[in-house]
Amino acid sequence: MTQSVGAAPAAMPPWSVDPADQANPAPALGDLVLAAATNWPDRPALHDGQLGLNFAELEQQARACAAWLREQGVVAGDRVAVLAEKSAIVPVLAIGIWKCGAVYVPLDATQPLPRLRGLLGRLQPRAVLALDDREPAVEDVRWTGRTELDAALSRPVGEVPSVPHGPEDPAYIIFTSGSTGTPKGVEISAGSLVAYFGNHNQVLRFVPGSRVFSLSPFHFDVSIEDTLLPLSLGAFVHQFRGMHAGAIMRAIIKRERITHLIAVSTLLTMITEGGRQVSRENFPFLEMVMTGAEVCDPGVINVWKDALPEVRVINVYGPTEATIVCVAHEIVTADPERRSSYPIGRPLRGVVARLVDDEVEVHEPGRIGELWIGGEQVMLGYFGQPEETARRVVEVDGVRYYRTGDLCSYDENGDLVFCGRNDDEVKLAGRRIHLGEIRQTVLSCPGVERAAVALVPRNGHDVIALVVLAPEQAVVAQVEQLLADLMPEYMRPTVVAWSPELAVSSTGKTDEGRLMRALAEVTRESNATHFVLSAEGEFAAVDGGVRV
Repeated sequence: MTQSVGAAPAAMPPWSVDPADQANPAPALGDLVLAAATNWPDRPALHDGQLGLNFAELEQQARACAAWLREQGVVAGDRVAVLAEKSAIVPVLAIGIWKCGAVYVPLDATQPLPRLRGLLGRLQPRAVLALDDREPAVEDVRWTGRTELDAALSRPVGEVPSVPHGPEDPAYIIFTSGSTGTPKGVEISAGSLVAYFGNHNQVLRFVPGSRVFSLSPFHFDVSIEDTLLPLSLGAFVHQFRGMHAGAIMRAIIKRERITHLIAVSTLLTMITEGGRQVSRENFPFLEMVMTGAEVCDPGVINVWKDALPEVRVINVYGPTEATIVCVAHEIVTADPERRSSYPIGRPLRGVVARLVDDEVEVHEPGRIGELWIGGEQVMLGYFGQPEETARRVVEVDGVRYYRTGDLCSYDENGDLVFCGRNDDEVKLAGRRIHLGEIRQTVLSCPGVERAAVALVPRNGHDVIALVVLAPEQAVVAQVEQLLADLMPEYMRPTVVAWSPELAVSSTGKTDEGRLMRALAEVTRESNATHFVLSAEGEFAAVDGGVRV
């Protein structure tokens, strides 16, 4: 694909930061990189450490993908599942799916087979695209492995007109952990996604010269923010797929001349590594650092703002149900006295927020309420779960709101401050985990009477801890096997304890707080992973079932 001499440049999407572009019509999602491929066909688009594509190759392979999908019977509105890995091929597949007017559904390729089968059974996709040549996980679905996929993407094709999505048509589905024990599929419309692009790029400020460091896995919605959005504007994306080690990530950020670093708090802390390496010498091209998805230590943010004062440092917030990011706060100056987390800030353009406490909207500083997010970025709903959708999405004065379950307050400046949760949903390394899903799975194991699940501190980091209450200790091994069969690795407890007796509160309910406080005491500085509750009500480490 080569632009002809003298041809007018293609119009950039309206979410460009150039005011001259903002009156342009939004392209079809399938034409997401068409302008960049037309204007800069030979410019590198993305690289995953092994495979690199320029914009012409990205667009051409997306067209080949779309043509092949149509031959398989994929039409507008169909769901196409991608068993996603951190690979330059995944953006090709996403755009190819959108060219068909279909729904992009990235799934974790590493999750246990029974869980994958369950998700595919619920989705009923028209096609499944795998980035390896594994055996098909389900029958009666067009399953494509890597060898066949590579052949399809390398076929020469001509023009493949994109089928546009309507504003209310679903664009993608992201599965998150669910309180009922079943993952919830968050369905986002094309209109919400396009609105998000415009609303958030006012903060991100991606331009054609930007170079973005992409850390997020593709089954995590942040991958749209750090990969597909910058690609749409002609920016370069380096997809990091190596070991999460501070020195390695810093070296690649410098080598790849990264201007925009987006990292969940856990990974930003690893890159910071005490702060001595945060300097202009090590980050010579950096313009912006953004973190979110979990609470970030203010000391980490202070390191970046102190060492690189000209770099924009931004703290953001956004549940998957509100299209990736919906609230943002720029830290203008470091606050060395701050002990609590920095504010998450104010809603993006097009987003509205309410704090609600006991059915009353909260306005005064310091008072805590549940955060409701409303406006154009709110999800269509949970796929195939209308009751769950009705429980979480409400309408007030004609505006649809998502009830986040997050507890927040306003500070004296009117910025939102995150205070915690009103249920047992947690975030680890940016991944949303509902502890209730783990609990429900454990309770389904024969022999388990009760179960307690919580985060506990361990060697400076929070980990998932599980207490299995059962008459027989042998049940613990059965529970761990069940979790290995049904849960992705990041959801499996790091610390597992057995209690032969029920610890109950005065109300007769399992006293999870008492159990977890006792367990937290012994895990804080311990490398042990298995514990038993003694007759004295204290946990002791065990090795191979023998108390040590």
